[in-house]
Amino acid sequence: DEAVVVTGTPTLTLGNSASATYASGTGSTALVFNYVVAEGNSDSADLTVTAWTGGTIKDAAGGAAAATGTVDLGAVTVDGDAPDFVSVAATDGTYNIGDVLTITVTWDEAVLKTGTPTLTLSNGDTATYSSGDGTASLVFTTTVADGDTDSADLSVSSFSGTIKDAAGGVAGAASGNLGSVVVDGSTPDITGCDATDAAYGVGETISIT
Repeated sequence: DEAVVVTGTPTLTLGNSASATYASGTGSTALVFNYVVAEGNSDSADLTVTAWTGGTIKDAAGGAAAATGTVDLGAVTVDGDAPDFVSVAATDGTYNIGDVLTITVTWDEAVLKTGTPTLTLSNGDTATYSSGDGTASLVFTTTVADGDTDSADLSVSSFSGTIKDAAGGVAGAASGNLGSVVVDGSTPDITGCDATDAAYGVGETISIT
């Protein structure tokens, strides 16, 4: 309820055992503290401040600022667990030109996509997001085209685009073998057409290779 002066770096202890560090405001009645949510921080459905420690907070006459006690921050939820990658999967088989390959990527919680994420495949091809937004499993598809690099054992190497949980935690990197998935992106190309040079009369057979 009056201006305070900060010495050192005070921190706030939070209800989920994390801490917020002094950022600005010395000389005013309101100090700002920052807390960056990190992977592994305890979740909280209703974050509180329980105390402040470290440094000093006093008024101009040297009176120490009162302890915070436990203060509810309002409707502040902390999600310290980003979606962890679980698996990639596709139906085993040989996929020829024109065939659609469907790939399912699963995380350990529901995820939300922004835009149109893609998977990078081990043969240099990409699979594009198709469905599943808001669930733990997103579906990607690719159509085998003439000229796609053949693969005897296709895998996913990475994804691009934005995939996060509802709290903004970035989904874990996706990679892995798809099982017995073979890609045949080559049609038989003609390399020659030959016959034996000669004069052929009635009843004679011309063999053409």
